[in-house]
Amino acid sequence: MQIDKKQKKIISIALLINTLIVMLFLPMGGCPWKERFNLDCAGCGTTRMFKSLLKLEIYQAFRYNPLMFILFAAVALYGIYLLICKLLKKKPIKIGKKGWIIISTIIVILLIIFTILRNINGFEFLKP
Repeated sequence: MQIDKKQKKIISIALLINTLIVMLFLPMGGCPWKERFNLDCAGCGTTRMFKSLLKLEIYQAFRYNPLMFILFAAVALYGIYLLICKLLKKKPIKIGKKGWIIISTIIVILLIIFTILRNINGFEFLKP
């Protein structure tokens, strides 16, 4: 089964709306990672980060979760780049399958390192 561009857009929009609804309107319980192991995971503070971004509290958003803030900014900039390419009717630079694998691997490594660092004494500034 092949998914066309229109279906991809619909799926992307549905996922975005779902994510916003979960973040903004559903009661949030505690982080299972934090509750079970008493450690901050790489995602701890992300909901508060997005709520701060919605209030345009940029510095506070960064403080809640610097890694997710940077990753979100990178994804947003890439989206803007793709939009500009589409508006100017230019082809975006192709990343390719190998490029996406490298990017994904780097992100996973960053998430692991960030999780470890934010739970080590001396790196309290990384805690949400």
